Formats: sequence, structure tokens, C-alpha cells
Amino acid sequence: MKRGRENRPHIGFFGRCNLGKSSLINRFLGQEVSIISPEAGTTTDIVRKSIEIPGIGASVVIDTAGIDDTSLIGKKRIEKTREAMRM
Repeated sequence: MKRGRENRPHIGFFGRCNLGKSSLINRFLGQEVSIISPEAGTTTDIVRKSIEIPGIGASVVIDTAGIDDTSLIGKKRIEKTREAMRM
């Protein structure tokens, strides 16, 4: 069987705006892969990071925008987050 990126376990972080999803991911990965700010709506595009998890193997960690984003471009951010949920 051909094993591509799509077959890797995906670990997504979803929740309200400015809840700390990006900070948690950065801490979990031990590096700054997502921009963090006290200002709500910092995460706009989906951030994916391939990692190797002992006992699990190659995996993908996904950071998303808040699902309650009411900013001017919030609807687009929420659409992208929902797309990531379906993957």
C-alpha cells in the first residue's frame, strides 16, 4: 500500500478565538510554528506541521483560526477551519 501524507494521523486544534491554540501547539512542538499575539484573529491560514511522535510515527499537527471569529474576514477564517475539520 502506498503511504502518503494523507494517511498520517492528523491532530487538529479547534476552538474559540484567542483561546491559546497556537500557544499550545508551539509549546507542544517546542518551536514557534504559529504566530501568537494577545490580539484575537491572529491565525488566519491553517498551519500544518509534520512531526514524528514516538509510538505513533509520522503525524501532522494542525492549527486553525477560532470558530467564533466575528472580524471582517472571520467568515473566510471559519470556512478554512471547517475544511480542516473535514480532512
